[in-house]
Amino acid sequence: MASVRQAGTTPELSVQRILGSLGYRFSVKASDLPGTPDIINRASRWAIFVHGCFWHAHSCYLWKVPKTNRKFWKKKFDDNQRRDRAKRRQLRNLGYSVLTLWQCQLKNEIKARNKILNFLIKASAANNHVVVVTDRKPRLIEVATAYRFNEKGNSVSRIVTRRDGKRFETRRDLIPGISTKQDARTIFDQIFLRSTKAAWHAPLSGALRTADLFSGCGGLSLGVREASTALGKRFESVLAVDNDAPSLEVYKRNFNPAVPVDQDIGSVLSGKIGDRLKSEERSLLKRIGLIDICLAGSPCQGHSDLNNHTRRKDTRNELYGRIARFAEIAEPTHIIAENVPTLIHGKDRTLDGTIARLEQLGYSVDITTVNLADLGVPQRRKRHVLIASTQSISIDDIIKKHQVSEERTLRWAIADLARRVRGSLLDTPSKLHPDNVRRVEYLMKHDEYDLPNELRPICHQNDHSYVSMYGRLRYSEPAQTITSGFGSPGQGRYIHPTRSTTLTPHEAARVQFFPDVFDFSVVESRGALATMIGNAVPTSLSYVLGLEILC
Repeated sequence: MASVRQAGTTPELSVQRILGSLGYRFSVKASDLPGTPDIINRASRWAIFVHGCFWHAHSCYLWKVPKTNRKFWKKKFDDNQRRDRAKRRQLRNLGYSVLTLWQCQLKNEIKARNKILNFLIKASAANNHVVVVTDRKPRLIEVATAYRFNEKGNSVSRIVTRRDGKRFETRRDLIPGISTKQDARTIFDQIFLRSTKAAWHAPLSGALRTADLFSGCGGLSLGVREASTALGKRFESVLAVDNDAPSLEVYKRNFNPAVPVDQDIGSVLSGKIGDRLKSEERSLLKRIGLIDICLAGSPCQGHSDLNNHTRRKDTRNELYGRIARFAEIAEPTHIIAENVPTLIHGKDRTLDGTIARLEQLGYSVDITTVNLADLGVPQRRKRHVLIASTQSISIDDIIKKHQVSEERTLRWAIADLARRVRGSLLDTPSKLHPDNVRRVEYLMKHDEYDLPNELRPICHQNDHSYVSMYGRLRYSEPAQTITSGFGSPGQGRYIHPTRSTTLTPHEAARVQFFPDVFDFSVVESRGALATMIGNAVPTSLSYVLGLEILC
């Protein structure tokens, strides 16, 4: 493979040569901007830094701390990295998309050219909503989604206008029991949940290659797959990693990943941040190839306020840092990571370290907390979300753009399942302890939603904040956050609004926005089914994020 850098050519000139061959105009050494970017385009508001790996402490074979005077060099490298992050952040605050190219990355001309071209396309779309048309003159196009109900054809369509100006339609046939008095988007989503038929769409072209690092049964992947379909592209699951065998079996059943890994993430991403590639990491990279988007819903139990034993100092909290390790060795174009909002309070500061490393690698990083009810998920569930991308992304802007006009209720999600015949594991509620049977019967008989203190266990009879425990759900409101304990009244407000039972796994899956076509049939254990459903991420989150960053 020929190197980008020719004899007597500096890295900066090599990048300039690539930009010229691509037809992009630019200027150099913008001393009036933070960090003095090596290459900029002020009109399109993008900037490129071309860094030497040694002086800017890039974790690759070209950098290592000198053996003599190590304390001096370590401080110098830390200061350089800190200054680089600050300058990139200042540029982004000025509205610039920023790319960092490293000396080592310029050894491979094809890969460097593709990285630059991908950045420029994304930067133009993000900053100016520009698409290139056949006459090579830019025009303004914004990604847009419209829903249309066809009363005559008994169908509802989702039409997505991509940044290249092309429109792609996905159509679903109306099914009995769904009210057409709702808005078209709400009808579409309800059919998505209830229908057992695949949607109609034109043939898909191109592929979006994904890696799911903590796959579970596939909530994040399911949302991105739906986004891929909405954009007219094929979803290709390249890698799925999870050490929970039943969850990974369900993932394999629904997504057929090319490389499924039934191991702890540390066994395949074994190197520390900044380390050279380990043998198992090198082997993994050979098997997976290029990755468009990395998904990561790392374990949240160690950060959860419900964890009274190892909260904030659970060893599982360190797994979040594997996201940065995957980014530095596999270089995905985009990353979507989610966890509980209390992630920010972790004593190990894993989140801060992950963000710092991602920014050092040249990603634009944004974080926020999202209430998934805003996206039409029929439960009040908040998640901490991180996006790292080669383009500038505002998660808050995406959520605002896709926010529903009003919350979806539990009735909207599961009312049709009340007539479902029991029998399968998915449609059978858990068996209640006799004490809980009496508690549930009391709520139903007196039409109450909160259990009186005297009927609670003795440990809950004094002043407490566990009002939702042993509580009954309301059809007229979203459900509370679904956890793996949805089959037990003592773990939350999970008693059905009209039946003397807790929610069935099927009902909990609906509230988590899993459609009826999703296949859980390989699961044989109620506990395993509850765990994978409760730990999943509602698909609406990764759908709207994927729709905006993948277009």
